[in-house]
Parts: sequence; structure tokens; C-alpha cells
Amino acid sequence: MRAATVVALAMTVVALPAMAEPRWLGCKFTERGGSGKEQTFAMVIDDMRNVAYLLDAGFLIEGTGTSISFQALRTRFPAFTLTYNRNDGSLSVTPPSGGIWSGECRRIAPPPGAPNPP
Repeated sequence: MRAATVVALAMTVVALPAMAEPRWLGCKFTERGGSGKEQTFAMVIDDMRNVAYLLDAGFLIEGTGTSISFQALRTRFPAFTLTYNRNDGSLSVTPPSGGIWSGECRRIAPPPGAPNPP
């Protein structure tokens, strides 16, 4: 009887859904063309729900059409589309005007005052 209880408890623990913590990324890229200005932003990704959020002035803006795999994250925001390579941290930003700007992202702690992802 005791062995059956232990086996049932073990099966319950194994059957619980996987819990992944949202991961914050600090990203930067340099605009090409006009300004050549370096841009930085923070974003958070949630692998379990396949969503990405951009942190803007203390608010999280959800990306659209987000796909997250073991190798890459792809999502769209109103001002740009981004692709983040999870293997090497490289970032590609495509503005509405076309072209591709390169950059990088690195894992960071949640920025001060950042809200928790929904």
C-alpha cells in the first residue's frame, strides 16, 4: 500500500505542467542610414505562452505574430519586426522602411520598475 502511494505521488509531480520563468533581454542595435544612432530597449519573452513584450516607458507592449523556438524568436511591433537568434544573441531589426539593422541581446535581470508579464 505504501509503495502505491509513493508511486502515485511521484506520478503527480511528474504530470505537473512545466513552469518557465519569463526571461528579460537587454538589446541594442545601430540604425543604418540617416542617424546611425545606437538604440537600446528591454524585452521579455515567455516561452510557455509564446509571447514577447517590449518594455516602453514602464509598460509592456505585446508583440504580434510571435514564434519562439529553440533557435530563434520572431515577433512584430508597430515600429519594427525583430528576429533574435537564441544561440548567439544576435538581433536583426527590420524597420517599416525596409533594410535590416543588426544588433545583439543579452539576458538581464528585470529592469527596475518593470511590470510582471501578464
